[in-house]
Amino acid sequence: MTTNTGAERPADPALLSRNLAAIARRSPIAARAIAASPGREGAAFLQAPDGGLTGTITDAGVMRRLGSAHRPIEEGKRLADTVAIEGNAASVVQGFGLGHHCRALAERLRFTGVIFAFEPDIGLLREVLSRVDHSDWIVRTNFVLLTDADDAGAIAAGMCGVEGLVVLGTRLVEHPASKARLGDSADRFAARLAEVVRSVRTTVMTTMVQSPITLRNLVMNADYYAACPGIADLSGAAKGKPSIVVAAGPSLHRNIEELSRPGVRDKFVIIAVQTVLKTLLERGIRPHFVTALDHADLSKRFYEGLGEEDVEGVTLVVEAKANASILEAFPGEVRVAGEPLLDTMLGAGFARERGEITPGATVAHMAYYLARHLGCDPVVLVGQDLGFTDGQYYHAHAAIHQVWSNELNDFNTLEMLEWQRIVRSRSMLHRATDVLGRPIYTDEQMTTYLAQFERDFLHDAQRGLSVVDATEGGVRKRHTGVMTLRAAIEKFAGGTVELPRARGKGVLAEATREKLVSRLREVRQETGRIEVLSDQTAALLDRLSQVLDEPRKANKIIGEVYELRDQVHACAAGLALVQFVNQTGALNRFKADRAIELEDGLSELEKQKRRVARDTTNVRWIAEAARHVGELLDRGIEAHRGGTKLTRERAAGVEVTREAVRVVAHVHVDAARGGLGTARDLAMPIAGGKNALQLTLARLARSRRLDGVVITSDDPDRTRAIAGSEGQNATFVKASGPARRLVEVARLTARRSWRGGLGNASVFDEVFDPAIAR
Repeated sequence: MTTNTGAERPADPALLSRNLAAIARRSPIAARAIAASPGREGAAFLQAPDGGLTGTITDAGVMRRLGSAHRPIEEGKRLADTVAIEGNAASVVQGFGLGHHCRALAERLRFTGVIFAFEPDIGLLREVLSRVDHSDWIVRTNFVLLTDADDAGAIAAGMCGVEGLVVLGTRLVEHPASKARLGDSADRFAARLAEVVRSVRTTVMTTMVQSPITLRNLVMNADYYAACPGIADLSGAAKGKPSIVVAAGPSLHRNIEELSRPGVRDKFVIIAVQTVLKTLLERGIRPHFVTALDHADLSKRFYEGLGEEDVEGVTLVVEAKANASILEAFPGEVRVAGEPLLDTMLGAGFARERGEITPGATVAHMAYYLARHLGCDPVVLVGQDLGFTDGQYYHAHAAIHQVWSNELNDFNTLEMLEWQRIVRSRSMLHRATDVLGRPIYTDEQMTTYLAQFERDFLHDAQRGLSVVDATEGGVRKRHTGVMTLRAAIEKFAGGTVELPRARGKGVLAEATREKLVSRLREVRQETGRIEVLSDQTAALLDRLSQVLDEPRKANKIIGEVYELRDQVHACAAGLALVQFVNQTGALNRFKADRAIELEDGLSELEKQKRRVARDTTNVRWIAEAARHVGELLDRGIEAHRGGTKLTRERAAGVEVTREAVRVVAHVHVDAARGGLGTARDLAMPIAGGKNALQLTLARLARSRRLDGVVITSDDPDRTRAIAGSEGQNATFVKASGPARRLVEVARLTARRSWRGGLGNASVFDEVFDPAIAR
């Protein structure tokens, strides 16, 4: 082994402080951990001939090099140069080591990408950061330092603010000198990071796809937003009081009775997700709040059949982006959380302090954020499984169980239907560990939700707040304490909870409604102007692309483009709505900018051509978005003037033709056995001198809309004789074989179910034969 004969480089506390200040910008947890670390025993650092830091660590008598002894800077650059950053904006480096490779990669990426560096040896980090000034390049790029391989919450927190970069592609970079030192922690970190990356991508893509629907709901809810109270007065209203957040996981049945104990509602703020409201009310449990944010109009079903008396004392806290049918359906008190985009849309005339709530992926997240908004601590989680506890998808007595009730039989149980619901998403299932240390299945969507929760729990733990997981099932959640709900109630019950009331559901006065419609018309005019101006700009940019090599002509057109740009920016409210809908266009523009920035060797003229092409595409996207926003505002104006609110996408058009449709009755006949499988003679008369087949055909003949009758049997000639004159217009077809008998047996085992017999037999199997249908 070649020995480095360079001078030893001592630690410098000032250098450490400068590095930690830079790291703390995006990785405060790591910075604090490094500051608190005593350092690393067995580490030795020298200055290499190329001026870079090199060194070794010794564990149990085994010495490992942290980098090249002679050219550690060049070694780091070589590794960084192997990373294809053009198609991957996020680089995940396994092992910080001496940091030279991270520096070289950062100098390539700058702010066009993000670096996630995993380094679990906090003592080593302190030693290195006390000897090398990494602060300059850290503040000139997006750099996130992660030290715990299993902490998805910390990983998710590190991705906040750079989600768009993560979506553009992620590349794993293995640092050779750190491979042996990291061991299996590198694989664990990669697996957990992959889960969080999937979560981020799902969230970002969903946001972009849902943005038109979100805006639709905002427009349709403008009246309730203007009329209903917000949540500003709830801020800190239950400071220090415990809260129970009730979700709809399958373990809810284990502790729902505890919620109905006398005095629990008086001592705890109970916040429920809308999916479990009816279940709680049926048990005599009235939550203080129920949360809603779903985009789909199916959510109104959670309130069907409820009257004002049923929800007395229950306040719906809803995001303005929720489907308008929810606010229409809930019969009790309603609060609508503040929404900046809707404030912009409605303008100064409707401005007031409403109070905002942290945006959440689900109603369960929203319920948790509401508890924190109220100032509650601790927050006790119930029914928050985020996994398939006991192989169940839904909690006991869920509404879907009623839907399934007509499919149940000895061979098709609720448990089987629950399991079928789970394995339907087999490709997205993940194995996890439950609160008791046992294996449990979860899926990609719930893994996404778990990562977001663990990020929030970590953040609150750092603020000195507590989360108690009293779910008594489901996946294990980091940064929470685990206990039963009974134990939590006994431990945290305190004084009586008193909360401000919303006092009913707000209703707009007629004059205020006219004011609202007038404002929406103003914004509609702005979006129409943006559409026109964007089309004009696109035409100018097309001309500009042809004269870029003629400065005088190009500058004149650029001046005209700037004038149109200023006119667009003057339409502030309309532009905000258009940009919200055009999130996909904004991402595409960023991708184009990044590609131009990263490509070396482009002439200034070529860069200008690419920028003009980028801008042309972008303004066309803006024009299309403005057109769509205008249509939504038109529908909103109509709705707020007394029309029907738009709560779902328009159904596909139905084409009506004059072509006749033939309707044929199909009757299968077994002349020897009845429906119970017992022998009988079908030819025997049973009423009025006619047998069962003749009576059936006589009844069918009275129909004026049937075009014919097809009778299938194993013996058509005998069946025709049994039918007699009643069957003169029927068609007789032979249909027999073992399959027919198996269908009959299968259906006998599920006499009261339309489907779900042996072999998934259904009522249609008895009358539908593919061979005959052809």
